[in-house]
Amino acid sequence: MVDNGAPGAGIGDQIIITANLFRGGASYGTEGAVCTRVAAQTNLCTGTFSLPRGQVVWQHLQTISPGAPPSDFDLAIAGGTGAYATARGHGHVARVSQAGGALTLYLVH
Repeated sequence: MVDNGAPGAGIGDQIIITANLFRGGASYGTEGAVCTRVAAQTNLCTGTFSLPRGQVVWQHLQTISPGAPPSDFDLAIAGGTGAYATARGHGHVARVSQAGGALTLYLVH
């Protein structure tokens, strides 16, 4: 968490995310992302999946109700590199715990 501006939760605060990605239980890549608070309960998130054949860039806007458990969400594929240079599509994250989820990418080349 990066507390920008006035102390406490507010617009401009950021959450920095790094994660290891797995496919079939084996290490498959990494993720780096930043979510920035843009309204009282809303974050704009952008990130990159670094995979063996290139990178996939994504983004999404998420509104979270205070005190609510994490929920599933979708993200938009904004582009890529390498084998994913012409990729478009979306991803779905099914929340499996407070700290993680199961990601499925739906890519069209």
